[in-house]
Amino acid sequence: MDEKDKKIKELEDKLSEEIMVKKSEVRLNQELCEKIEKHLLTIETLQEINEDFSNKIAKLRFHIKKINELTYIP
Repeated sequence: MDEKDKKIKELEDKLSEEIMVKKSEVRLNQELCEKIEKHLLTIETLQEINEDFSNKIAKLRFHIKKINELTYIP
């Protein structure tokens, strides 16, 4: 094998490695995008749950105030 063939082989190997790295990066990026989407969905769901609990707590506080006002004896 002469110098030229060695250089061609070396370049082919390097190209092959870079292609594998690129494919790996694409796959990793896709997985990260899916995780982000999952986290966004989780955040949205938790916001809905928090909103629901906040509404319930506000109603309960209002009722407690009314009860305290009705039972208050100066």
